[in-house]
Amino acid sequence: MLGPLRDDSPRTIGPYTIRARLGAGGMGEVFLGDRGGSTAPAAVKTVRRDVAQDPGFRDRFRREIAVARSVTGAHLAPLLDGDADADVPWLATAYVAGPTLSAAVRGAGALDEAEVRMLGAGLARALAAVHAAGIVHRDVKPGNVMLAADGPRLIDFGIARDTGATPLTTTSRMVGSPAFMSPEHVAGSGRVVPASDVFCLASVLCFAATGRDPFGDGPVAAVLYRVKYVEADLADVPDGLRAVLADCLTPDPAARPTAAALAERLAPGAASGWPAPVGAQIAEYGRELARVTALDGPLLPGYTPTRAEPGTPPAPHRPPVVPPVHLAPTEGPGLPAAPRRRRRGLMAALVALVLLGAATGGYLGWRERGGGPAEASPGGAATVVAGVGEKGGPDASGTVPYGRDVRPAGWKKPWRGAFAEPPLGCSAGRDVLVCRLVGGTYEALSAADGHQLWTFDSGQEMSGRQAGYGPSGAFFMPAGATLPTVYDDTVLLAAGERLHALDARTGKGRWETRAGAALALESAPLVVGDLVFAAASASEGAELAAYDRRTGTEKWRKRLAEEDIANAQKGNFWPVATDGEVVYAIGLEGPQAFRPADGKLLGTAGGDATQKSTNSGCADLRVRGASAFCTTYVPNDEGDSGFGEDVAVLRFTAGDLRSEGRLKLDAGLVSGAALTAVDDRVVVLSRGDEYVESVPDEIDVVSRADGRTLGRFPLTLHPEEGTSNPVSAPLIVADTVVWADTSALYTVAVRPDGTLGPLKRTGIAGAPGPSATPDYDRAQGIELGRELLAPRVLPVGGVVHIVYDDGTAVSVRLPD
Repeated sequence: MLGPLRDDSPRTIGPYTIRARLGAGGMGEVFLGDRGGSTAPAAVKTVRRDVAQDPGFRDRFRREIAVARSVTGAHLAPLLDGDADADVPWLATAYVAGPTLSAAVRGAGALDEAEVRMLGAGLARALAAVHAAGIVHRDVKPGNVMLAADGPRLIDFGIARDTGATPLTTTSRMVGSPAFMSPEHVAGSGRVVPASDVFCLASVLCFAATGRDPFGDGPVAAVLYRVKYVEADLADVPDGLRAVLADCLTPDPAARPTAAALAERLAPGAASGWPAPVGAQIAEYGRELARVTALDGPLLPGYTPTRAEPGTPPAPHRPPVVPPVHLAPTEGPGLPAAPRRRRRGLMAALVALVLLGAATGGYLGWRERGGGPAEASPGGAATVVAGVGEKGGPDASGTVPYGRDVRPAGWKKPWRGAFAEPPLGCSAGRDVLVCRLVGGTYEALSAADGHQLWTFDSGQEMSGRQAGYGPSGAFFMPAGATLPTVYDDTVLLAAGERLHALDARTGKGRWETRAGAALALESAPLVVGDLVFAAASASEGAELAAYDRRTGTEKWRKRLAEEDIANAQKGNFWPVATDGEVVYAIGLEGPQAFRPADGKLLGTAGGDATQKSTNSGCADLRVRGASAFCTTYVPNDEGDSGFGEDVAVLRFTAGDLRSEGRLKLDAGLVSGAALTAVDDRVVVLSRGDEYVESVPDEIDVVSRADGRTLGRFPLTLHPEEGTSNPVSAPLIVADTVVWADTSALYTVAVRPDGTLGPLKRTGIAGAPGPSATPDYDRAQGIELGRELLAPRVLPVGGVVHIVYDDGTAVSVRLPD
């Protein structure tokens, strides 16, 4: 929908007068514009100035304009004008007053057979025009399909390429969106042909007919596996469409129908118009456009163009398609038994984040060789230097490197405090407990007694939207705010595309510099000695940068991901761990190790022999002593777990990340598991799956030496129907496994011989207890501010801070 211009928004672009703001992406912004007396509005796409400074980008943008000029057709949004050589490059296409197919299905439900035929015939004709011009679209997906009153429009030729041209980017990259790729996309972008677009269009039509992606969801590697071997689920596709779509979804590109032939097969029986709920959405876009164009000037803050006109009848109801997330119990009185599913859903992974707190924290700190993260105070007691976060200590192993004798400065007795909003990631140090809040701001409490110390706002204009995940799993964080990192007397964070160093006690800024935004919930700066590491603000791709810890001066930067990567390849391209001698970051090829002094690449964590891939598929890394560990999902071909994928913990040498195979695990524990902590004797897993009832909600402790199960501790996530009791990710501190739910702190001692002591439950005064399970329409994604988030547990030696979803913070002694 149309939004107001900001103070710094352009008022003219080329010959276009700018009327409103349509949106923004990683490359720049899109505006609504018109040319004087012209009645045809345009969508004017601009490019950020820092991006435009790259000559290679201008070449690609010039190609995009040329590609769009060469293609015309009734179901394409035509190019109106463009200038790749302007100070701010831009192009203008006809504005389509209507929703994307994704938004239409989310809001109005799946289309029936006749409507899918109308949609498919129009899009197939559009692709026929594209292919006739010698172009492959390469990114046919619901988000690139607009629904206008007179039919569909195919948009976005940003990654299209002339089939006779020399590739401007390396042909080994995947280009497209994972759930709507073809087997050729998975094999490498150089294999993509016009028949690949037909395969992707069939996937789009399956989505339109069922409201679900035909290749399921879950980890990207699992989706790509199913695409590669064409394991499409057509069970709910209408009978009249199943055969034609199956012909398009065949593995052999040569066996698929051409786009023109597909249009001929879909046309018979096609509807003459959209269903009433979709028509109502399109009409509202038209009314909104009319209201904005009737203004004397541009749409400015304070005017809302999307309000309904008086007397506008409500849209006829069609049940919306809801992503498969169940935060309420899936079994119970009056509820049928939950079906067993083979695939692990994306939303199920997010449920694990919400209910199990599985591996969602930062980052955080470092360990100095020979000294460790604690230093001796003048009185002889150890003090905290490196902060503690939700992945434990400096190496992100989930093990906190402080003993029971270490406490925050001035801590004398248990205390209770409060944050203003639900916390979304915290860090604790010697003086401060600081949390990022769901609105993208930060708040700090005294680690000694819980009183408020300061708040921090990046100053960036906020949209009012809180943190969450879109329907496709895309992460959004206001201001791009990262997790905070505490180191000594400094808090480091990135927000508003600036890296800030703040005084831990006062919140006053010490320095700031340009940096990247959070790419995932766990994105955070990291400290190694006198350097701070963060994602750099790069024109394209992703880079790791090193900054002087005292001044913020940039020392070096190294590429983590190349340009023009597809959504399937995007990850948390930030530093994730350090052992004091090496900094580890996530790159396009997996975790990578860099020498802190100069950024020399020391190694990349590749796949092991059983994966038959040079990419480990790991999205994170934990370092413990001489080894580094990461988790990945591997296909379970037999489906013995009822799950389709199992968790594998890969092991590498610290420093150069040479493969050392896999960590041994009990075969009965690999389904639905997440690695949360590892020390020299034990490995801790959290388990649970909302879809597979055979996977229990529990915390498991196994022997690091041989994978033997040492203890299994059941969790009660839903104590009563309609209530939820989320559980934190378990950590290890002072030879004790520790976790919390909404009422108590749980501890299990790890004895010197590697065996476990008994489970101890310690009630927490002031804890909120179980709460009503959130119930709202998740059709358009998950809003973390409305979810019941898992507690945050931060053990600082002999003191444990616990931060709850309602903002309550308590600090207690670590039980004996």
